[in-house]
Amino acid sequence: MIKNTGIVLKKYFPLKKTISILDKDIGKIQCIPKKKCLPNGSIVSYLITKRKNRYLIENIEILYVPFNTAIDDIFFFHHILEICYYFIPQGAQNAEAFSLIHYLYYFGYRIKYIIDKKLFLFKLFIFLGLYPEGEKFQTPIFHKLAIESIDTLLDKKLHLGIEKDLDMWLHLCVQVHPMFRHLKTINFLYNNRCP
Repeated sequence: MIKNTGIVLKKYFPLKKTISILDKDIGKIQCIPKKKCLPNGSIVSYLITKRKNRYLIENIEILYVPFNTAIDDIFFFHHILEICYYFIPQGAQNAEAFSLIHYLYYFGYRIKYIIDKKLFLFKLFIFLGLYPEGEKFQTPIFHKLAIESIDTLLDKKLHLGIEKDLDMWLHLCVQVHPMFRHLKTINFLYNNRCP
């Protein structure tokens, strides 16, 4: 049997026996694992079966636990997981977001400065289909940034004016979400704004 691959977004233990996973093929799902020790953010492979509105996963293997990513900046790391948890609808597939997080895990050393993290978040929001309204953001610069690969974005040198606009862009993306007030890591954006 072919195993699925996913990223553990959130565990509900000990109250519930379910976890939220961003499955590479199925999308964001709630599932009941046959293994309790699955760290948030870990990449896991598993056999999956659907039972009513829940999935059961078994024969679970932990493929990767992003210790280096979490150690370098745990607040940023949790912000990414939280955004995926709240912003990706249940059952919605998002292979681009999955690939971007996968990139963070294996090439996180390229994302070391605050501007790199903002560009990473920008790309994540693009993959989630979020783009603020307003003429200020309908510029050739933002359109160009939106179509660039993450590798190319990280090589960019942005001047302060663009970074301030990017800060506003990110805040507007977060503020339009109905669960905005539930984000525990929202201070990542507030604390890292350009002066």
